Amino acid sequence: MNLRHVKRLVPVIVVAGLIATSAFAKNGAKSEKKVTLSQTAALNGVAIPAGSYNVTWSAESGDPTVTFVKGKEAVATAQARWVDRDTKYEQNQVLYSNNSDGSRTIIEIRFAGMNRALVFGDSAS
Repeated sequence: MNLRHVKRLVPVIVVAGLIATSAFAKNGAKSEKKVTLSQTAALNGVAIPAGSYNVTWSAESGDPTVTFVKGKEAVATAQARWVDRDTKYEQNQVLYSNNSDGSRTIIEIRFAGMNRALVFGDSAS
């Protein structure tokens, strides 16, 4: 390849890189993990039946919006915050609070291999 071809190719590579970066930023850096609810539980006032779900969140901010997805349908969405922990979790875990009426509310999600958790609402530590 001669120098003339290289000079023509460089701007094309730069533009392609900018387009790819722009598309990635526009879509946002979404993360996704699978969790299983052992029983029906509420998130942000929405009852989520027991079963397996993909949990997605945007890594764009410190306080991500978390969505439970079943198939292609968003089942429930809520704001959360990341809380650092002293231990790295070995498996995905969902923590619940028991309500006075016998129902449960999701208060925290821990992911395997991570040393932080997604915490919902005013849950302490």
